[in-house]
Order: sequence, then structure tokens, then C-alpha cells
Amino acid sequence: MGCLIPKKGMEEIFKRILAKVKDASKIVFMGIGEEKLTDDGVGPYIISKLLHLTNQKFLFINAGIDPMARIDDIVNFKPSHLVLIDTCTLKKEPGTISILERENMSNYIPISSHTIPIHIVIDLLVNQIQNLEVFMIGFVPQSLEGFTELRQFRNNELSLEELDKNIDLPFFEIHLTDTVQRSADKVIEVIKKLIDLL
Repeated sequence: MGCLIPKKGMEEIFKRILAKVKDASKIVFMGIGEEKLTDDGVGPYIISKLLHLTNQKFLFINAGIDPMARIDDIVNFKPSHLVLIDTCTLKKEPGTISILERENMSNYIPISSHTIPIHIVIDLLVNQIQNLEVFMIGFVPQSLEGFTELRQFRNNELSLEELDKNIDLPFFEIHLTDTVQRSADKVIEVIKKLIDLL
């Protein structure tokens, strides 16, 4: 059984994120990761659950393994804050959630499943968006195994055409480990609470 985050721990995460975004005019939440590699899909998973909350102040982007391809979407939205959601390589219990500052990200983000290291993407964005604040909600994975059997995302509800039209939906079903799933679902609630407050 993995590490369960106590309620107090989630309140601490909520307070830390709120302190970082309380003055935000617009926020982009960008999930990064390979949906076909167990817990590496945590970023796309969280975004898929929050996509319907996109509005003039909040934009949810599933960048998959190619955040570089979404630079124009971010620049055009003109955010004050960019919040990345991805796995991280902290030496902590699986399911641990950490808030990583921009200057520490390159030390703790695996680059194996990303086409371009994320710090390069961030540097490009910071050069184009004045005073952009960037941080990451990182998850310590339990497994990064690939799947032998892949199923289409929401197979019974969405057609291939609908999946094709919405680049922010994952193409395949995401199967997180129970440990990371619990952490991800708690972060989804934290983000919903933040949206209600802001």
C-alpha cells in the first residue's frame, strides 16, 4: 500500500499553491507526460478531469510529451502564471506531491518521455510573456511501466473524430497506480477549490 496523504498535507499543498497564484490575472495549468506509461500519465489525467473548467481566467492544456507544441496556445492566452503538472524524481514515497520552483525543476523532472527538456520550453515562454510566474506540481511515481494493452480514452462516449478534434483529451485510457491516483484526485479537488476562490 502506498503513502496516503493526510488531510493536513493537502491543506498545506492548497495553501502553498494559493500563496503562489493569489494575485494571478490568468493561469495556465499544463499537464505533461506519456499517457501510455502508468504514472507518467498523471499530468494528462488531471487535465482531462478539469478541461471543462477552462474559461477566460483558467486554461487547461494537455501537452503530452511535447510541451513545445503548445507554446503558441500559452502565449496567446497571456497568462500571469503557468502551473506545470508532471512526475518528478524526488527521493520520496510514491504518491508524494511536491511544489517545485522553476529554478529546481531541471533537477527533478525526467526527460526520457519529453521531446525537449521542460526548462528550455519555460525559458522560451518567459522570453515571450513578461513577468510569467512558473512552478510545478510534481508527483513521485510508483511505476512508469508501459501497457501491453491500450484502450481508447472514453471509448463508449467519444468517437475517434471527437478525440482528434480536441488535442487536450488523452488518446488512450490512463491507468495510474492506486497510490498516484489518490494523490491526483486530491490535487484535482485542490485546483477546483482554487478556481472557486480566485
